Amino acid sequence: MAEKTLDQAKLKAFENAAAGHDGVLSDESGEMIIKPCTDHEIAFYQESLHHHPKFYELMPLFMGTLQLGAPANVPDVTAPSEPADLTQDQKDKQLLHGQKIATETAIVLENLEHGFKKPNVLDLKLGALLYDPEQTKPEKAERLDKVAAETTSGSLNFRIAGMKVWNGKDYDVYDKFYGRKFNKDNIKDGFATFFSSLGAASRPDDARELLETILAEITKARHSLERSESRMYSASVLIVYEGDADALDTLMGNPPKTPRVDERAPTNFEIKKSQEEEDEDEEQPPVTHRVKMIDFAHAAWTPGKGRDENVIKGLKNVEDQMDVLIARFE
Repeated sequence: MAEKTLDQAKLKAFENAAAGHDGVLSDESGEMIIKPCTDHEIAFYQESLHHHPKFYELMPLFMGTLQLGAPANVPDVTAPSEPADLTQDQKDKQLLHGQKIATETAIVLENLEHGFKKPNVLDLKLGALLYDPEQTKPEKAERLDKVAAETTSGSLNFRIAGMKVWNGKDYDVYDKFYGRKFNKDNIKDGFATFFSSLGAASRPDDARELLETILAEITKARHSLERSESRMYSASVLIVYEGDADALDTLMGNPPKTPRVDERAPTNFEIKKSQEEEDEDEEQPPVTHRVKMIDFAHAAWTPGKGRDENVIKGLKNVEDQMDVLIARFE
């Protein structure tokens, strides 16, 4: 695959995120996203790439960094200033994707939605503790504890942070407030909504196999973390699958083999090497789905501190919800 270059004059606001912060850009092709970030997050990507290759397989492909500066030709996607008399709830509703990070440094990553005709996207924020106790001011910690206590973050160690689902004509978009309304007993309804187009578009056997494949990749992420020592506050697992019924049906005509729980999926490097051997300029072939860990602004490898039970428990409970869905197709 030929090396890609970025022309800052052609960067545009990335408007397809299911959740996350404002200020994210994409390149003209849509293959890459440019996400404002801290030096800490860049360091985590670099350390994962060089020292934790098994986990790096579960992350978006890291393509380097970019200094955005403030050139006139880069889109201004900063949120408008807010009146001082708004309540916090009103501010939240005005800025559903969180405030833009105050930095001129951006990380360049593969766009996980690229290559799908109509990507359905689910962002699941992991953990009951959503902040680093050693780095967070008391007032912010109190606010995040309240969010966790009132949502499935507290009861299940994960919650729906946002999702979008293609309904055949346009997208149904579900913001972070949608995810906050669920409890541990009805969260299955959120998963059913996200995968509703799968049930409508696919034969039961195909739908079950795709769900089992997605489940296996979530389990792979959990197993990787169980073998590691880390802390990943407010990280997410992102699930993407093809929402276009015809495209999915075509892809499922030769469905991927469901891997065993411990079977290693090919790395990004292996996939790209295979593509290069076939055709240097050939684009990545379409896929039925992607499952990746994302959002590492508050993530670190922490030797000596043990595994991250906060996130591991969340992944286990996500697996349980996938099992509930799969049972519907048996």
